[in-house]
Amino acid sequence: MLALKWEKPVRAAGQLIAGPLEAHQFLMHGWPHRKNEEWSAAENSALAALDGRKSPDEAREKFEAALKSAQLN
Repeated sequence: MLALKWEKPVRAAGQLIAGPLEAHQFLMHGWPHRKNEEWSAAENSALAALDGRKSPDEAREKFEAALKSAQLN
């Protein structure tokens, strides 16, 4: 499931994020702000999408919400 891709990439702090794996990597290594509840929900959803417990679309929604809360989109 690591090769999951979204239909359209998400722009995050000048980068294009193509799916849950890249979103998780950005959350863990590229997040420039203090982590909050939205960050945690995005991180959990990305992991859940990668192991099939949640849909990639749900991970995208949580990732976009985290970006919005940190004003990174």
